[in-house]
Amino acid sequence: MWLLRTSTAELEYFNGPDDVKGGYAILSHVWQGCEQSFQELQALQSQLTSSDHIDLLRSRVSAKIRECCLLAESHGYEWLWIDACCIDRSSSAELSEAVNSMFKWYAHAQVCYVYLQDVPSDQDLYHHQSAFRRSKWFTRGWTLQELIAPRSLLFVAQDWSVIGTKASLASLLENITGVDADILTFRRQLGDVSVARRMWWASARKTTRIEDEAYCLMGIFGVHMATIYGEGRRSFLRLQEEILKRTSDQTLFAWGNVLPIRTTPFRERMSYSRYHPDSHIFAPSPAAFAHSGNMYPVPMHIAAENAIRTLGIAKWALETSQSTPSVPSVDSKKCSDHPWNIPLPDFMVTSHGVRARLLVVESSAGKSTLAIAILACKDASTSSFVGLLLRRRVDAETGIKWPRYHVGITVCGMHPWMRLRYRLSQVDWARHALSFNESGITARWERLYISHRPPSRSPPARLQSYTAFRFMFPRWLAVELEKQGFRPNTKLPETRAQAVKLSEKGSIATFTFTHEELQEAFRIHVGLCHKLPWATATFLPLESHSRSSALASPSTGLGTMVVSKQPRHHPRPRSSKLRWFASKYRCDCGPEIIDRWTNGSRVFGDLQRSVQLTFTRTNGGGTHLLDVRLGGSVYQRAARNLQGQARLLHGLSRSLISSLL
Repeated sequence: MWLLRTSTAELEYFNGPDDVKGGYAILSHVWQGCEQSFQELQALQSQLTSSDHIDLLRSRVSAKIRECCLLAESHGYEWLWIDACCIDRSSSAELSEAVNSMFKWYAHAQVCYVYLQDVPSDQDLYHHQSAFRRSKWFTRGWTLQELIAPRSLLFVAQDWSVIGTKASLASLLENITGVDADILTFRRQLGDVSVARRMWWASARKTTRIEDEAYCLMGIFGVHMATIYGEGRRSFLRLQEEILKRTSDQTLFAWGNVLPIRTTPFRERMSYSRYHPDSHIFAPSPAAFAHSGNMYPVPMHIAAENAIRTLGIAKWALETSQSTPSVPSVDSKKCSDHPWNIPLPDFMVTSHGVRARLLVVESSAGKSTLAIAILACKDASTSSFVGLLLRRRVDAETGIKWPRYHVGITVCGMHPWMRLRYRLSQVDWARHALSFNESGITARWERLYISHRPPSRSPPARLQSYTAFRFMFPRWLAVELEKQGFRPNTKLPETRAQAVKLSEKGSIATFTFTHEELQEAFRIHVGLCHKLPWATATFLPLESHSRSSALASPSTGLGTMVVSKQPRHHPRPRSSKLRWFASKYRCDCGPEIIDRWTNGSRVFGDLQRSVQLTFTRTNGGGTHLLDVRLGGSVYQRAARNLQGQARLLHGLSRSLISSLL
């Protein structure tokens, strides 16, 4: 680790915190614009060293570094660590080491200065609208571990005066951040706090990089992993996998909404999707734990005994459900004295999901696929045990139930905004939540696989119906077509704001592209037929185009792009080789239906003239991008002639310029 000498602001390298004699101070702050980097400070140090003016270094560094050095020096500390200038971010190895060691470095520091640039020194910190409560420092992801780790922490106002300590402000800090005061004052170990509550501390905090949502929590959970900037949300999934290897705390899975009491899913409109972001056992981000701060772990036998007592399940029935030699039938009175073997609820990440052995409760009705897996955790806000709402995977052809599950259900309302997602259920309400035609429930210990990440494949393609179909053209398309001699007779819609929207039944959008030298044009038609989008291209001589352009409606404001009602038989390609017959389809649109095209692309025309139309979805998903490619011997020959003329003109212009010079 690199440290600053407080007297001169020189950089010096140490192997670790234990090698720093006399200890060191450390700074926690929110980055403001462009902070002075390691490379900039090193270059300044080399420049002043070569000119024998190293004593001027501290006066040349940034104001934040200089003031912090002065404060640490006045408190008797020789060394200081600041993340902005003490990490060589050009080295991925050094950056990864710093990220993995950050919690340790803050924990081993003799003192941590928290610089609050947005807090004046003359305010009442306890006022409900104080700048201290509203400081940006309390909203950042990295500052959570910087608050928890140091033994001695001083809060410094914008004028670098000390305004309080972590120990003296512990109650106020708990109110602001949610972090328990006994954790801040080290009266309780960090490992004694549930995983869900620690995640809840970070649920409202933000980071500049998505990956830092996970990396800033590694020290809080005592895990280490490779830092891979660019992996996105995958980093938080890896963090949860590492946590699962080191703890048996099942509150890691207790995130999301709890099914309300008196809600019976089978009496509601439900929907399931294994592509829903909340249908997996791992959370997509810390924000998913926003309502999980009161979850805490309990022993597995306590949760299981509560379930069998609440749901009226016989212990001997659970004994026979285990994958052990069957026990002889015994009297129910003797069962209360019969020793009860509880399987170890081990968890392991596999390619099929997280493998676990849990107590699973489901309806005794054969058609039911909904189940509740009892978790060894409890919600302190309701004093109730909770379980995971699971949906078993069923083979559509054979009806075989696989021991693979996805998490959660969506209860549908009358409107899309009324859809609510639930992942958890109170165990007390499990019998009613799983009721199906007044059927009973069954319970057993089961080894199951729960989906832990989205599938690598996209949802299966299906023919979609559209109440509205939007499309636009790429910005470069008009330029590229003009290089081949074709010009649109109107400005093409190239942004989402300009995108063409076809919403009426039978509406058509028409675009015409003309070639003056060839004295011909091609026309693109896009429309809706029975809520299915279709498209086609036709070829016409320039005289025919001139007559038809007079029919363009001036009220559309799009020139020859016409959005009109669909005629009974919309135009077809002239080539008889590519002509399709409508009798094979339910409507006369036939193969022009875009969703029936291979990879969203189709070629219209023949060997002399052809137009390839390709529709692709934009990132937003609601708008399509229409690409137009030209082919055929006639169009290719015309394009070569234009390119030759362009090269000739370019050569002549260069020769003329050279002669003038």
